[in-house]
Amino acid sequence: MWGNPWQPPAYYQQPHPANAFAQPGPPGGFPGFWGQAGWVPPPNAGYLSNKYPGLNPILAADANPMKYDVRKKARNEIAPATYMPIRNLYATSSSAVHIRLISKSFPWSIDVMSNTPVTVEAIWDALYAALQQHIADSEWGILVNDKDRKYREAIEKATKRRVDAGDADSRLKRIDWLGAQTLFKGLEKVDGFQELRLLPGAEDCPETWVVKLGSL
Repeated sequence: MWGNPWQPPAYYQQPHPANAFAQPGPPGGFPGFWGQAGWVPPPNAGYLSNKYPGLNPILAADANPMKYDVRKKARNEIAPATYMPIRNLYATSSSAVHIRLISKSFPWSIDVMSNTPVTVEAIWDALYAALQQHIADSEWGILVNDKDRKYREAIEKATKRRVDAGDADSRLKRIDWLGAQTLFKGLEKVDGFQELRLLPGAEDCPETWVVKLGSL
């Protein structure tokens, strides 16, 4: 069982597998009942997810999660007075050190890995970092059979909007794949989707969550 998350052991600095993001060590933190060993909130906490009680309600899609535009870093989108007290809270009651993010809105899986419990901030940072990667030629090839060009045109328009807004990188990014669906609406479980989405032969991750996205 993990102790106080604001006095953690050293975080991994070694490379992780592709699409995995190592959680950086927090410089400090703010106490809260999620910071207890094992992340066991008291019964009268009054702020839990009804559908996903093991998931921090700040991330749970059914518990009024912290919504923000994933085109930008969460720390820049969420007011500091709100962001700072919650960033180091455990993401799950299981004190998971490996959380996998998947979505119906994009075809990638994102593995968030740490040798201490993954935090809310680590989830947000991993999502941002993954979506800032460039779209590979093989990924673009997925859309070859998009005969009406609907998805390709949506990606190209999103890229133009991003560049027009000041991003000097005109190459296609994974964030452009989302089109207008860039509002983070929390994490959820979707019956059957996790199993269907898992690459045959790949190692399962018990803490696999579906990223719910919507329009701003």
